[in-house]
Amino acid sequence: MLLLFWVGAGACAYLGYKLYDWWVPAAVAGGVAAGQFGLFYMLGGGGGPSIQLIGFVLMDLVMFYATFGIGRGIGQRRLKRRKGVR
Repeated sequence: MLLLFWVGAGACAYLGYKLYDWWVPAAVAGGVAAGQFGLFYMLGGGGGPSIQLIGFVLMDLVMFYATFGIGRGIGQRRLKRRKGVR
């Protein structure tokens, strides 16, 4: 589950760098949450603490929007430098 978290964070940073729209991190978080849900119930045998899944989803959203914002800031700065505006 931790690997899905870090891959999603890296993907959001890259997509932010490429200047995608602000709904993209929510879509990535939804995909990662679905993967975490599947892993949680496959490995845990089902019926585990589902409140933990809610915490994972909230942590995913916060981290993905943060890395997306960082990547977007870097991408916008790169775009301004290419145009010659400082």
